[in-house]
Amino acid sequence: MTLLMVMVFLVQEAWQESLTPATILELIPYTIPTALCFAIPGTVLFAVCIVYGRMSGANEIVAIKSLGLSPNKVIFPGLAIAVVLSLFTVYLNDLAVSWGRTGIYRVILNSSSKTIYSVLGSQGSFSKGPLSIWVDGVSGDTLLRPHIERHDENENNRIVIRAEKAQIHVNTERNALVFRLQNGWIEQGDDLRLYIDTKDIDLPLGDVTKKTGSGRSPSNLPLRDMKAELKSQNQLVEEQQKQLALHAAFQMVGGDVIGITQPKWNSAIQELEQRVYRKHRLETEPWRRWANGFSCLCFIIVGAPLAIYMRKSDFWTIFGVCFIPILLAYYPLLMFGVEKAKSGDLPPFCVWIGNLVMVGIGSWLIRRVSRT
Repeated sequence: MTLLMVMVFLVQEAWQESLTPATILELIPYTIPTALCFAIPGTVLFAVCIVYGRMSGANEIVAIKSLGLSPNKVIFPGLAIAVVLSLFTVYLNDLAVSWGRTGIYRVILNSSSKTIYSVLGSQGSFSKGPLSIWVDGVSGDTLLRPHIERHDENENNRIVIRAEKAQIHVNTERNALVFRLQNGWIEQGDDLRLYIDTKDIDLPLGDVTKKTGSGRSPSNLPLRDMKAELKSQNQLVEEQQKQLALHAAFQMVGGDVIGITQPKWNSAIQELEQRVYRKHRLETEPWRRWANGFSCLCFIIVGAPLAIYMRKSDFWTIFGVCFIPILLAYYPLLMFGVEKAKSGDLPPFCVWIGNLVMVGIGSWLIRRVSRT
């Protein structure tokens, strides 16, 4: 399952970013934690269906009950293992977003210039999104007589660059694709034409890759930084609320009714809403990672008693009966809780709704197995 998930992630990135085989190999270590986050819960459920299904199908549970023992005696070791795996999966969830995503972002950005060089060397032209490049040839890392165009919906923002020579490299700090031009011209719209001796021209990396520099996004932060980041975000929200309240009070006291309705108020309120939304995301993210990790425990709480109750050694049937309801119930509830918590409609702990539902169903099944 881990190999399958790694292949899915690699194919997705390769398709979106037009990656070379060498770059795809570089991505493998960074995709493994994310793949394991999906593979471990499913593998745990599959293992539970095999073990407890065969035990029940071979009447071993009946034998245990005949000795006056509860089936909980054989369920408990599975739950103990699930707790350990859940904690490990929480760690993997944190590692996947804080280390894995950052690594994927860095590898893809660094490969952007290599991909352009490779395509230009073999085809003589490169086109992706608003960016188009034509060259007479490629010598090492130098483009010979490049013709570069960046299109825009607004024709006045259209940029045309011609040069005798050019080199390309990526600046991750500025999130830019940098063209180092020699002896060229830059044209923008119909009004601007500028001669260049030697100059670096930055174009947005978004022109050639869908990856963006979102390192401070709540979903990319490690858990250890969440508390400090949330404190900082709360201060920003409180300061802006005070400033807006003070500004509104001055306008109302001064009778400036028109000033309160000016468009700049809409932009200020929109900025405040974005900061509040980020605050809610920071509050939600730790709960989401812990809830995701402890899906292992929830799956075993449901899968073990259900496998015993069905009394079938055909583990594929048991796995299907367990997995399909989990797929249709647990993950939609998890996504519902996450979305509502991010928007501030529900408190962050509501992310655990799916987990609590699974625990409730599993507890009912365990009692039922113990009594029958």
